[in-house]
Amino acid sequence: MRRVFILGLLASMGALAQSKDTPPEERRERYPAFRDAEIRLIEDYFRPGSGHLLPGLPKRGAEPPGGVAQQIRRGGNLPPALEGKLEPLPADLEKRIGPPPAGYRRLLFGKAVLLVQDGTRLIVDMAGIGL
Repeated sequence: MRRVFILGLLASMGALAQSKDTPPEERRERYPAFRDAEIRLIEDYFRPGSGHLLPGLPKRGAEPPGGVAQQIRRGGNLPPALEGKLEPLPADLEKRIGPPPAGYRRLLFGKAVLLVQDGTRLIVDMAGIGL
């Protein structure tokens, strides 16, 4: 009985030591991100003179309502008040880029394109549109 206890203790210590040796970046959940090619396609699409404008830009500018912009960041959650108010990417741009990863969607927010996880509303990446 004592031998079984000691063997169990040694086995658990080995597993614990192994988890401490694993770097934190390998233990974290990995999320998709915009690739450089996707960012270039987005910037080219909205470049001045391309004939494409951000939705609502000519009418009211690209600035979001006060206080909301500070909540929009990588790793943050999309505020429930904005759910349904953000525009999806134009269909022809989405076609050029290709579909987003399964379980994610791309949304326009001011001068940024957000990559948002469905269900959790987690903002996993952002790409600025340099206007």
